Amino acid sequence: MTPSDDLSPPRRPIFFPVVIATVFLTIIGMTGGFVLGERHRNQVANPAGDSTRTPEAAQSSWTDERKACPPEAIEFAAKEELPTDLTQIFKVVTVNRTIVWICQDGAGSLYYQSQTRSDEGPLVQGQNGLFLTRVVRDGENSFEATASNGNTFLVNTKRLEVRFADGRPSQVNNVETVE
Repeated sequence: MTPSDDLSPPRRPIFFPVVIATVFLTIIGMTGGFVLGERHRNQVANPAGDSTRTPEAAQSSWTDERKACPPEAIEFAAKEELPTDLTQIFKVVTVNRTIVWICQDGAGSLYYQSQTRSDEGPLVQGQNGLFLTRVVRDGENSFEATASNGNTFLVNTKRLEVRFADGRPSQVNNVETVE
């Protein structure tokens, strides 16, 4: 009996076939995900199944129906070298006559514009107006904006809440109307 009779047959390396199979399956998965994502995007942009309307046309008609943000917000954005294609996506008026607009630019960034004591004159940034760029959506009709001093403004269909960074109690105003 020779020593080679006791040894099992040499193992074939499986590393490279496993890597090739993994790459192949990844490509199939990515392609399938892309196709499904495009189909979903087309269904959202064209829910009625109207094949003559492209997603770009649907987006264009939707933005035409939206209102522009206050001119003072657009002027301030221009001075700060921010996008000026701001459209209103949300607006509330509180019981104490504060108006809050949430605006969105063409790229999808959100902006907060408010005017306190709206019945006492025009909106003037820094006096009765506040424009903020750090805004996040916190639900369907709920937004959170943060000022440079750390104060946070939470606005939704029910209330406007100001949380002060210095520890003062929050200021809450109920919403009277929603647009």
